[in-house]
Amino acid sequence: MSEHDQPTAGGGIDYTSIVRGTEGTGPTMPGMFDSAPGAVRVPGRVDFGIDSLGQWHIEVRAHDGQLLEVTDDGMGNQPIDLAAYPTDNPAGAVDLHAELTRRFPDSQVVWRPGVMNSLDEASAAAHRALAAAAKDRKAARAAADTAGASLRKALPLAVKARLGPAEIATRTGYARSTITSALTDLIPAQDNTR
Repeated sequence: MSEHDQPTAGGGIDYTSIVRGTEGTGPTMPGMFDSAPGAVRVPGRVDFGIDSLGQWHIEVRAHDGQLLEVTDDGMGNQPIDLAAYPTDNPAGAVDLHAELTRRFPDSQVVWRPGVMNSLDEASAAAHRALAAAAKDRKAARAAADTAGASLRKALPLAVKARLGPAEIATRTGYARSTITSALTDLIPAQDNTR
């Protein structure tokens, strides 16, 4: 619009009639809320949990459920250093809950189990399955450590009984190369004790 075509003072577009109803009875555009100018939405609920990347995720909501973008708590505190709260330790969740309760004293602080902030249910299900697989892998490593300790205890007895690597491998289910390597490590140790 050129300068000559612009309306004179006193004229122009009344933007308030676009954003609010003509009588102020409600919003006429999506995402707009009928509230007094300058009104501050007070946090009413703080949800926290683990997101799909395995990091802490915090959602602060007003009493009406609207998600608030809160960079600080309004009390002058710095943003929370989420790295200080380990996600793989229950104490981290307890400490984060206490910190959120301190920062938002008038809000309900709630732990949300499962995956927060996932784009869809398929993604959330995949992350839950991967978390279960990681737990099983950790259990398998612990079982492998136990089996290794058991083998190290059995090998000196097998050497005394003059059992060869093939027979030991057959009886234990280990590969023959693993048994041979373990026996090679064991024999010098026994020679040093003589």
